[in-house]
Amino acid sequence: MHVNQSISKQDGSVAISYLAMLIPMIIAAALTIVIGYHVQLSNRGMQATDAASFACEFRGEYDQTVAQGYLDYYRPKVDKVSGQIGANSGCNVSLGYSLSTIFTSLTLSDASFVVSSMANEKAYVTEDVASEPLELIMVLDISGSMAGDLEDLKDILKRGLASLKEQQNNALSKDHIKVSIVPFSDGVSVNNAPWLNETGTYCVEGITESGGNFSAAHTVANLDVTHDQTAVKTSQPDKWLMDCSATSVTLPLTADLDQVTNAVDSLRSEGGTASYQGLIWGLRQLTPNWQKAWEIGPNRNFDKVERKLVLMTDGADNGSHFDELINAGLCDRAKGYGVTLNFVGFGVYGARLEQFTRCAGDANGVFSASNTQELDSYFSQLLSVQYDTRLNFGNN
Repeated sequence: MHVNQSISKQDGSVAISYLAMLIPMIIAAALTIVIGYHVQLSNRGMQATDAASFACEFRGEYDQTVAQGYLDYYRPKVDKVSGQIGANSGCNVSLGYSLSTIFTSLTLSDASFVVSSMANEKAYVTEDVASEPLELIMVLDISGSMAGDLEDLKDILKRGLASLKEQQNNALSKDHIKVSIVPFSDGVSVNNAPWLNETGTYCVEGITESGGNFSAAHTVANLDVTHDQTAVKTSQPDKWLMDCSATSVTLPLTADLDQVTNAVDSLRSEGGTASYQGLIWGLRQLTPNWQKAWEIGPNRNFDKVERKLVLMTDGADNGSHFDELINAGLCDRAKGYGVTLNFVGFGVYGARLEQFTRCAGDANGVFSASNTQELDSYFSQLLSVQYDTRLNFGNN
């Protein structure tokens, strides 16, 4: 009997001891939960306040609707939490959250956090180029037949270049596009070309002869062979021979769009049509050896630059040189250098467009325009760059 009473007393002591330990454990667990809520309220309050402050700097003014939107977005997914908008001064924004009592016996579970924040840096919109760097060659017909439309073409190109310049001014990469202008009539002219020993304006022959006669095969083989290896035949412009223009000269690849605009503005119509000359010298703005000769240098990584040549003409060539060069592989050679060939026929049809399609290798590379409005649409798309817009803090 005495033993049983002793055991009963021990059981009672254990139960009391367990209860004595359990109550503090419950309180500790409750406090842990409450503290966790406090931390979450504080963190979310800071996130909402920072976001609203940056938005204020970006907009240039405080907007309570925007602030409320961030407050709702960052509100913790907890019952009995409400948002609070405090007083603000300019973009010094005060936002926070309050949590009503979770455990009625613990006043500590009441919580209210209002955080004040002001953006330390201004926000700016900048644009990153979304496409690869581009080297664009515009081979333009300035023959006498273009006299009635050349001024319209110049206006179209200048509008496109002005738009392109505005786009580049907003981009981080100002030299993303390099442009060359290669005008042609009966031939192509250059002025103070760095690869020539002479200064001044010269007509330059693009074809190579064999035995005194034109050789399409040798011309294709010599596409990237520079003047110091095989001399280019040159002559000074002669208004009676009409062999090239003395004023509308080749502009080598440049990122200076003001130079490009000036080159377009100086175009004058004269002479006949030898688009194969324009094509050859246009391609020689894009091949590696000739780029060195022109002192252009490769644009960044040679394999990652988009190279595009656009030849625009309103008529057919005299003779069969263009067809012979296509058959000899000139267009295939160009594609081997990664050049995309595009042709714009202005008021030309039939065999000429078929000739262009054979060279481009794809009908999508040929555009037939019957009026200047269609030319405007084509060149406005050509002279544009795709950009990704991003928000930048601290640097304009």
